[in-house]
Amino acid sequence: MASVGIIGGGLSGLVAAKTFLRGGFDVTVFEKEDEVGGVWARSRRYPGLQTQNARDTYAFSDFPMPRHYPEWPEGAQVQAYLKSYADHFGVTPRVRLRTQVDEIRRRDGGGFSVDTRPVGAAESERKTHAFDQVIISTGLFSLPHIPETPGREAFEANGGRVLHTTSFHDTSLVRGKRVVVVGFSKSACDVASVSVEPAREVTLVHRSLGWKAPRFLFGLVPTKFLLLSRFSEMFFPHPRADGFERALHEKAGPFVAWYWNQVMGALDKDLGLTKTGLRPELPLSGVACSLNMAPVGFYEAAERGALKLHRGEIARFHEGAVETTDGRRIPADVVIFGTGFRQEMPFLEPSLRRVVQDEEGTFRLYRGLYHPDVPGLGFCGFINSLYSQLTSEVGARWLCELFRGRMKLPPREEVIARIDEHLAFRKRERPDAFTGGACVVPWNFHYIDDLCRDMGARVPRLPQNPFREFLLPVDPSLYADLEEELDARAREARDRQEACTTPETSRSSSNAFS
Repeated sequence: MASVGIIGGGLSGLVAAKTFLRGGFDVTVFEKEDEVGGVWARSRRYPGLQTQNARDTYAFSDFPMPRHYPEWPEGAQVQAYLKSYADHFGVTPRVRLRTQVDEIRRRDGGGFSVDTRPVGAAESERKTHAFDQVIISTGLFSLPHIPETPGREAFEANGGRVLHTTSFHDTSLVRGKRVVVVGFSKSACDVASVSVEPAREVTLVHRSLGWKAPRFLFGLVPTKFLLLSRFSEMFFPHPRADGFERALHEKAGPFVAWYWNQVMGALDKDLGLTKTGLRPELPLSGVACSLNMAPVGFYEAAERGALKLHRGEIARFHEGAVETTDGRRIPADVVIFGTGFRQEMPFLEPSLRRVVQDEEGTFRLYRGLYHPDVPGLGFCGFINSLYSQLTSEVGARWLCELFRGRMKLPPREEVIARIDEHLAFRKRERPDAFTGGACVVPWNFHYIDDLCRDMGARVPRLPQNPFREFLLPVDPSLYADLEEELDARAREARDRQEACTTPETSRSSSNAFS
């Protein structure tokens, strides 16, 4: 039985563990927190945290969320769902909580050595584990990033508080305070919105604007129909599009432009973007992973002035204030940064890290999952998509098929060329949304379809009702039989191989006795 070590017990690590367990591997998961869940763990979630996706679209294919959950589950509910998922599929006994990974290195003769120790323990408590394969699932949101800004020490010495959104756990921290929130990401806007009521005043300092969508357009139409369907994805030009999709952009460009103008106009009218000065300059057709759902009450608070807005960046801290790049001073007692995360892997030995990441920290991975020069090392959870639970689930299955030897990659030179091609495309077409990990927004379905084609699985998933699959929001349950389908294909391939060799064997036997 091949052994696999999985680094990280969040959404992606858990689905990788379940997938490899069912594939016959001996699985061990290392998680540094005291519970599974990753960004949904209690140590990282902030008040008011909810999913961006509706409940039915943010679930694993074979394990729907509880029906009593609200349409947009809260952070604690998602963590409970992930824990029950791990319990249900036998992953929980394989998880080593409160365990940090110090180093991953190649072993002589193949495989990897993984050094771990209890969180906070001395070096003398380090243990070394041997694995045939390793999957890194620390993800894109593991190391909170706060920019280095002069004056911070003096600001904090005089009673000011500086923290990242992942360390904001209780609204009592901002009660009666002057709060500055930095960024326009989901977490920044969530925290700004939830702070409006308890805080004395809240100012959102943002460098740029991004498109957000209401949960219901004009309070009627669920936006999952507008964002999470193959129909909506078709209006973004994909470099490998063919058939009707390609013809749409080559022959019906004015119609595509009209479509986007209508959608942007509807969002503007519904959210009051122009009135509040929050309409993005970038057209919606150019959006990528910055697209997210509007927090409840966010635009309303901005319109009535309860949430103040300032375009710029923080240049330095002062006693009781921050100064922005345009010279304005904003009174502040608490400064909360929603400025993203760093994708660093200090535990990966330098020779491995230089292969999978370039000097700028960008991951150089085929399909965002694998590099051919480091066989046996996989990455699950480094794809930024609109439904990360499904991209991680299908990605874990892709890695399992590869490590079981049931799927072959193209020649190395072709794989490297495709990695280079994908990175060049992202930098050229979505420069404002270029991140270290692979962002597949807005081509989420294209990405999953590519993974299925690689594995030899059917695309589309619902051939008997193509209109439903094309028009309705993503349905994870359509991929529930993916494992069964691939197992059946493997059996058929094995049977064909045996059928091809048996006649030859029979003729040889007959000749021997003639």
